[in-house]
Amino acid sequence: MPVASRFHNENKLVKLNDSELDKRLSGDGIAMEVGPFSVNVLIKFKNVREDFLKIYRDFPFYDEPIVLDHSISVFGRNLFRQYLRPQAFVETEMNNDTIPLPAKIGMVSLEMGFNWQVAMGCKQYLMFHAGVVARDGIGLIMPAMSGSGKSTLAAGLSFRGWQLHSDEFGLLDLDAGELIPYPRAVSLKNQSIPVMKEWVSREHDNYEDYFTPAYPGTPKGTICYLRPPDQSIEEMHKRTKPNFVILPIFDPNSEPKIRPITKTMAFFRLVASSANYGDIGERAFSSIAKIIEESFVCEIIYPSLDTAVELVEAFIAEHSDPKKAGQDDG
Repeated sequence: MPVASRFHNENKLVKLNDSELDKRLSGDGIAMEVGPFSVNVLIKFKNVREDFLKIYRDFPFYDEPIVLDHSISVFGRNLFRQYLRPQAFVETEMNNDTIPLPAKIGMVSLEMGFNWQVAMGCKQYLMFHAGVVARDGIGLIMPAMSGSGKSTLAAGLSFRGWQLHSDEFGLLDLDAGELIPYPRAVSLKNQSIPVMKEWVSREHDNYEDYFTPAYPGTPKGTICYLRPPDQSIEEMHKRTKPNFVILPIFDPNSEPKIRPITKTMAFFRLVASSANYGDIGERAFSSIAKIIEESFVCEIIYPSLDTAVELVEAFIAEHSDPKKAGQDDG
């Protein structure tokens, strides 16, 4: 278990203005806290620091040395890659197999580095490739393949009062059986960018402040990052036990539908979504079995974010007592 998250020390946390953060990020880096992890971040490109601060300026930063879980640096490997044809190279404490990207989309390199070090280095928590949100004692896991709309749906729910745990990495404490928030930047791709801008604009006049610039030409098309709601950042240590598993399927030509599935099917889908199930083994099997046993499960098919949120909240309202497990395997 990470030492820094076990001994969360608030008197070491500081609130710094953008100028001071920029100075430290460009120097030796600065340690920050994202959910259960502490990470030192160093960024040598000015534009990447500006985009980073747009997302992370309100996260907790440390003013004193701490025990780190990770470190990440974004820089040009030489003067040519720093100034003439700038290229953002990412270095973490893991094997660095990420492909350098042009510095103008260096924020994508940084987020890839965040993903890489957690995916490769996190062995103490069970990980799910899933959107995870929570509200009023309800812990909702939405495992899905890329392109299913899980990031957009998780973000959409979070801007309607849900606590965002993650749009990418669901984390489960195997001992406590609790979902651990890891609220990083939400990765929006292609058509989901205008959808979320319209969605956030309904609640916030300054909605553009929540978004980085769009980065075209990435391996996944155009990407834009969305800052989590303030409440999700403030509650990044608030855990919830999982009790709902919903499998989202985006189909722009479909009729909105809540489709029952068996708990056996939900179990295998959750297993398939786990990045480190094989590393953890029997405890992972037992933990997922317990989640499914204690959860209500279904599949939703939806053509838009509005209908997806309606379906999720309708299903949860129908089973408003999450302590009851009422579905047969079928």
